[in-house]
Amino acid sequence: MNLADIQSYLQTHKIDGWLLYNFRDLNPIAMGVAGFARGGSRRWCLYIPAQGAPTWLVHAIESHMFMNAAPELKGELHRYASWQQWESMIPQLVGATPGRRLRIAMEYSPRNALPFISRVDAGMKELVEQGANAEIVSSADLAQMVLAVLTPQQLAGHRRAARICLDVKDATFAHIGERLRNHQPITEYEAQQFVAQRFAAAGLDPALSIVSVNANAADPHYFPSEKHHSPIQVGDVVLIDLWNREKNSPDDCFADCTWTAFCGSHIPPKVQQVFDVVIAGRDRAVQFIQEQLDANTTVIGTAVDDACRQVIADAGYGDYFIHRTGHSLGPTGHYLGVNIDNYETQDARPLIPGIMFTIEPGIYMPDFNYDDSPTAKGLGIRSEINCFMHDDSVEVTTLPLQMEMPALLG
Repeated sequence: MNLADIQSYLQTHKIDGWLLYNFRDLNPIAMGVAGFARGGSRRWCLYIPAQGAPTWLVHAIESHMFMNAAPELKGELHRYASWQQWESMIPQLVGATPGRRLRIAMEYSPRNALPFISRVDAGMKELVEQGANAEIVSSADLAQMVLAVLTPQQLAGHRRAARICLDVKDATFAHIGERLRNHQPITEYEAQQFVAQRFAAAGLDPALSIVSVNANAADPHYFPSEKHHSPIQVGDVVLIDLWNREKNSPDDCFADCTWTAFCGSHIPPKVQQVFDVVIAGRDRAVQFIQEQLDANTTVIGTAVDDACRQVIADAGYGDYFIHRTGHSLGPTGHYLGVNIDNYETQDARPLIPGIMFTIEPGIYMPDFNYDDSPTAKGLGIRSEINCFMHDDSVEVTTLPLQMEMPALLG
């Protein structure tokens, strides 16, 4: 965290300060900025003014937690005990003066457009607005700038994790194909456990993954389990979505990728058509980002989602693309940077250098019949890649790209 960068942002945008509020670790943004692994059991605030030193308001019985704060944030410490003191000291903390209206950034998103940012409850917002005569503005851009920009070490760790994820994906597809060729049964759950075993053998956590076929794959967040799973059979379309990170530190960055394959020797034309549309949407998103960068235009998450979604809608599958195009990627998988989203939410934050995100369009049709059998099998196809933003380019870090659907019995 760079205090000078935060204060420069506040000054540029004419914001008086950033008020970070937390109660029982409900605000991961406040926790991340403060540098806390645990935030105590009482309410606390950290105020970073546009100029001057940060200040804290913490409960009298938990002032020891200040000792764990990030070094740049070790400013003056104010203690409260009662709720009356809490309410009266908030205006003092932010430097409220009679007749002056403050502009204060908090974890608030107008109309809840960005749920990842909306971490401050309405009551706390009201307290600051009324008690300090303040206009509350969103800290969304600040949160991304401070927390979502990867360090070189995090990026290097992501690259290593991505290589392992892709290798495990290849091994799992090969394992499924071998079992089918030898007329041996295999299920989604067994393939999922194979993924976990391969992760463990590579020194990563044996994380659960999504392995799904046909109509199950038409549910984007379907997870097989020991009790609920389907067999993988010849003629099925199988989707594998797997993610993991190195275990060296809690700051390591995830890799997260999805591939789809066919359990046969020849891809059915109807399946190939859907696959081609998904790939076109994915590639259009990356192309659009680079075009915007080449034109020196700010790239925002909503616009990238629109560009990807338009390709799929134009092909007639818009109603079957039922989630955002991508999510921020970092130490928690789904992270605090910009999401590629103008569908589930509205994330108009810029794609700034140093952030990581996924591009993962999908088409999901539970009643789709692709082999002219009397019973519909259903179909779910998704292609997920990870992207890193450089100053003047976007890099796909999960190469090679899936350009063809593997035929596992071909």
